[in-house]
Amino acid sequence: MFQLNKSQTINTVAFYPNEVVASGSGVLFVFTQSYSNTVTGSIQASVISDPSNTSWVIAQFSGSFLPSASGQYTFESFELITSGSAIWNLDITQWQAAATNWESATGTLLSDLISTDRAIISGSDVTPITEYVSPNEDARYTVYLG
Repeated sequence: MFQLNKSQTINTVAFYPNEVVASGSGVLFVFTQSYSNTVTGSIQASVISDPSNTSWVIAQFSGSFLPSASGQYTFESFELITSGSAIWNLDITQWQAAATNWESATGTLLSDLISTDRAIISGSDVTPITEYVSPNEDARYTVYLG
């Protein structure tokens, strides 16, 4: 489960994909809020792990791309694959948003779904998740059965 925070400059996640992710690629996370299924969107993340050293994918992205509504989300992961030329109905860049002539544009395609994970997001509508760490965390307790 990912623990993400909108106010963090960089959020780092690690997940185990269903297939091998190429070195130097990116990942697209498509998210849906679990409570209402109304907050949806996508985030492009940079892969910082080396697939020759580990089978885990470690990716980073800015917290500013996260939704502002706190809660639990489902994250679906897709590998971003750069293709030789853009194909208008398969490319993730909208035709109208392309910053170049479409004929000379290089395309970015999505792979098949490589992972589905859960996430807890601390958004801008509640206080961030706080961890209390102190030097004295020794405690005793008695458990009674019955």
